[in-house]
Amino acid sequence: METDILIIGAGPAGLSAAFETASKGLDVTIVDESLTIGGQLIQQTQVIPSLPSSFQSMRGFELAAHLNKQLEEYDIRYLLGHRVIGFYKDGSVGITDEQEVFAVNAKKIIVATGAVENAVAFPKWTLPGVMTIGAAQTLINRDFVQPGKEAVIVGSSDFAMDAALQLTEVGVHVKGFIEKNAGILSRDLEKIEQVKKIGIPIYLDSFIKEARGMGAVEEIDIQIGTRVLTEKVDLVCVDGGRSPILDIFYQLGCSFGYQKELGGWVPQYNHQFQTDREDIFLAGNAAGISTQGALLVTGMLAGINACEAVGAITKTIADEEKNFLWKELEILETKYNPNIWEARNLHMENFAYPVIKEQFLS
Repeated sequence: METDILIIGAGPAGLSAAFETASKGLDVTIVDESLTIGGQLIQQTQVIPSLPSSFQSMRGFELAAHLNKQLEEYDIRYLLGHRVIGFYKDGSVGITDEQEVFAVNAKKIIVATGAVENAVAFPKWTLPGVMTIGAAQTLINRDFVQPGKEAVIVGSSDFAMDAALQLTEVGVHVKGFIEKNAGILSRDLEKIEQVKKIGIPIYLDSFIKEARGMGAVEEIDIQIGTRVLTEKVDLVCVDGGRSPILDIFYQLGCSFGYQKELGGWVPQYNHQFQTDREDIFLAGNAAGISTQGALLVTGMLAGINACEAVGAITKTIADEEKNFLWKELEILETKYNPNIWEARNLHMENFAYPVIKEQFLS
């Protein structure tokens, strides 16, 4: 199979990159392990804050539908239910549908593989009923299943606040937030007020000392300063943050750099969102954990840079579009968390000093 642009990942960043490349007349192929496009957006019912200026305010599943609709007029090849299993010496990509393996030759590759939720470990944290907030959201919004009746949430990020409100809406009694830091992590004052209004306590400088239960979680001990609070619960939702999914970059032999604010180890890339493999670009959470609006912009930037690299648009046109998008990205990230914007710029500045794969793995 031959294609101009191969996009690995059909989440928001991948779909944004697909629009930028397909609209410039390029042959585009998207591969994703899921059978649907949109990534995690399709099961998010909360309003997505801080979208790019060309977007109206909308909920997650509405944004996924919007991104899908704008691609309908283009002849994009979708390889859904497929995954990348490796890269051959001739530069082609090995892809499988779990029955057959075939190779795809692409002029440029954009990797938008997203992020994975981090676990929060504590004694008996593997009991059934302990899950990430993303898993709880999936059960509610995709599977229409109430994940529990009595719950606590570990963490106090914007995502955790959203999860608490959604759990409450479907009849789950949220008994409190457990936050190890001395302050609330969420920057959304409106959500914090909503949570306080419905009476959910926030325990700062606290952690789960232990979970207990026969075959599933039944109660937990919460260490709050010098006292221990025991709560009867059948659901513990943990928010340990997210980290970029890096498997593809390991296989490609890309170099890495560490930026805590971007989620830890991140593939190194320059201002063109190009890795140290000239034919490989990246976008979305693979380029560092950020807000949904910022992820869309990184996908647009990666797409435009790939278009310029294959000669689909001139440097003048590319520079004009990129200058606008870089301003958008700065506004979106500094509004949400200035540390992310600073870390991203530092990461790109360090591109000339790669950390080789062997150092990373050690």
